[in-house]
Amino acid sequence: MMSCLKKPILSLSAIAVVAVCAVFFTNSKPYAEQKRPERGSVNFGSQEKPNVNIPPALQSFSTVFADVAEKVVPTVVSVIPTKIDTITFTNNPFYQFFNDPFFGNPFEDFFGGARQQRRAPQQQQAPQPQTRRRQGMGSGVIISRDGYILTNCHVVSGADEIEVKMSDGRSFDAYVVGTDSLTDVAVIRIKDNVKNLPVAHLGNSDALRPGDWAVAIGNPFSLTSSVTMGIVSATGRTTPGNSSSFQNFIQTDAAINPGNSGGALVNIKGELVGINTMIYTQSGGNMGIGFAIPINMARRIMEDLIYDGKVSRGWLGVSIQELDQSTRDAFGLKPETKGVLIGDVFKDQPADKAGIKRGDVITKIDGKTIETLNQLRNQVAALRPGQSAPVEILRNNKRQTVQVRVTSRDEPQAAKTSADESTESKQEDSMDILGMKAGAITPELRDQLKLARNTKGVVITEIARSGQAAREGLRQNDIILEVNRKPVSSVKDFNQAVKNLKEGDSILFLIQRDGNTFYRAFRVKK
Repeated sequence: MMSCLKKPILSLSAIAVVAVCAVFFTNSKPYAEQKRPERGSVNFGSQEKPNVNIPPALQSFSTVFADVAEKVVPTVVSVIPTKIDTITFTNNPFYQFFNDPFFGNPFEDFFGGARQQRRAPQQQQAPQPQTRRRQGMGSGVIISRDGYILTNCHVVSGADEIEVKMSDGRSFDAYVVGTDSLTDVAVIRIKDNVKNLPVAHLGNSDALRPGDWAVAIGNPFSLTSSVTMGIVSATGRTTPGNSSSFQNFIQTDAAINPGNSGGALVNIKGELVGINTMIYTQSGGNMGIGFAIPINMARRIMEDLIYDGKVSRGWLGVSIQELDQSTRDAFGLKPETKGVLIGDVFKDQPADKAGIKRGDVITKIDGKTIETLNQLRNQVAALRPGQSAPVEILRNNKRQTVQVRVTSRDEPQAAKTSADESTESKQEDSMDILGMKAGAITPELRDQLKLARNTKGVVITEIARSGQAAREGLRQNDIILEVNRKPVSSVKDFNQAVKNLKEGDSILFLIQRDGNTFYRAFRVKK
């Protein structure tokens, strides 16, 4: 009985494995040798459509982006700029050293080579010029039936040749009508006599709101007629490090990549609302932050370039600065007050002639609300030289409107008048509470800092790195003209104005630096 129990017994699982292996090895013919089913005998896919309940409103919306693309894609072109470089070179740059290093032996003079068998020196070849063609890639939007195209300045800048390819495969040569680097707008035109091109409908970019649908159309990475969809992420955007340019970008998360520059940003109605111009990226590709020039700004530049060949911008003649909470407190303004503070008014310029004064707050220009420096700069630039516009200002907490007739931004500023100089000389005074020292403006200092003879105030002669004055942006050699809206013409006046300062008090300085004036307000800290 015990001997029977000692015999090996196969488990059911082991038997199943053996059976499967047997089946596998007996049916291991390649699929190509097996009998194939008759055509049509296999049913592919479910015979029933997915039972998904789509609301009627969504069903009507499902084709809207395809409809937009169908209308707009023909108006967006590929812009291919070509830069032609001429290079001069010789085939054998070492000839002058070794006669003919490819056939002769430059060392035979040293090792006894047969001089009589040497090849006769060949004549050095003349320099041979060659051209090298470098192509770029961008996009453009057709804005007239006779071939005007809106694109970016950086797309066509420096191009010797420009080719335009349409979505239907046609290709044309084009030339630059005009460029404006300050807004990155350019206009090009097809050379051929064309009369019936598809044209984009220009919308109203001022009506855009964050959250609106946005469709970007262009040629990213040379992939022509690409359509991407997103929303308007923000409006009125600026980028750091470009204070001299005019920026009012539309930000969108519709995918924009290299090659999209100059392409179309349209709304859900298919209206052109922006010209795609740049992306924010750390990888070189799309990261969901793209920028487009508003069409209202681009159209103004476009018309100037086409009709005048240059862009003319309005000039107000003021120095401006942000209105922060400390400045509001110092001026006695309500916390909700918005606008731009006038730090200086240039003599005999439009603002001066209209009666605008230093310390005024501009809240509207030509009916447009002004809340930031960028808004004011762009709104003034949008006015044509010679045009009059109402400017709403806040002065001593009272609103008033003045009419300003702007001039050209390119006109030189009027020379500053001079007056007799005060030769007051006083010892420096120290203010430990603010971390700086102020002194009188001496004749030597006036010459060194190139101050006008009529400049009255005190100069910051020393400033502590860790002091509050330095933290608030004040610098050595800044001229303090006013303290809390009261002029200071001497160290005595200055000391009188600040002697009772204590922690928590608001103080407002009017500073002159490098010929410009601005306000600096802050609360006194320990």
